[in-house]
Amino acid sequence: MSNPVCLVSGSSSGIGASIVREFAAHSYDVVINYHSGAERAGRIASALESEFGVRTLVAGADLSAATEPFRLVDAAYDHFGRLDVVVSNSGVSSYVKNADGRLQRYRFHETPVEHLEREFNQVLELNLKGAYRLAQRGLHYMIRQAQAEQEAGLQPRHRSLLFVTSISDVAPDSTRVPYGVTKAGLNHAVLGAAMDAGPYHITVNAIRPGVVDTPLTARPSGLHAPDDGHEYTVAETYALMAQGGSQAIPRIATPEEIAYAAYAFTHIPFMTGQLIAVDGGFTLASGFANRETFLQAGLQRRHQQDAP
Repeated sequence: MSNPVCLVSGSSSGIGASIVREFAAHSYDVVINYHSGAERAGRIASALESEFGVRTLVAGADLSAATEPFRLVDAAYDHFGRLDVVVSNSGVSSYVKNADGRLQRYRFHETPVEHLEREFNQVLELNLKGAYRLAQRGLHYMIRQAQAEQEAGLQPRHRSLLFVTSISDVAPDSTRVPYGVTKAGLNHAVLGAAMDAGPYHITVNAIRPGVVDTPLTARPSGLHAPDDGHEYTVAETYALMAQGGSQAIPRIATPEEIAYAAYAFTHIPFMTGQLIAVDGGFTLASGFANRETFLQAGLQRRHQQDAP
């Protein structure tokens, strides 16, 4: 019998590259998708084939284009003849550049209409519509396989669809609300797809990472160090927040940690329709875990207010 097959979109770098490696390490044949990183994807494929003895397919696709998610999934199924796990991982930030090539940021109430259109177009086409289409087509093939097994009198094997979304669905940054809107929109897609998939022993869930040390979070944050003016990256900014008590685990995540979770959540046959944060405790429902930090901050503010 052939190995199970996993397709991971956006898997030529960052979280996606770690996820595809994790599945290969568990003897999955893998589809490595890229948009602009063809050489990186090829190197990843060669390394996985050499290290784990699995088969790979390297497939380029711009998933923001209407038909490309369908073409990618079709190519994966045609190549391997099966599809067991689809991980929708591709995503982009809502930040767009101005005429000088610098990232332009506006707060929610200040964003010019033209700029907002550019932000929304950038994230809606890939983060929401691209992920939605990829999941649609992936589920189409997984249901087809399950139906064939049922017709043969067999219990359908467990298959899984996983969306990589973000805690930005509930932890907004006022300068990138469109990004969070797309991630929150995917949450509803998870619920609808889970209802379709359940009768065929297919589970559908979302993993919602906190801040992860990847090329995406290596971009400038807009926050500068008070002493030397150094502009922190997004990763550096949230690492400082974590050290200061913003979450229970005082650091940001590695791509490998998200990959471990992705593999685990696609192998729980009775868990579906869940939106699971993997964020070091950043979105804990209560501030109790960091009560001392918040208490000291509150005392400091009170002291400043009471000062003559």
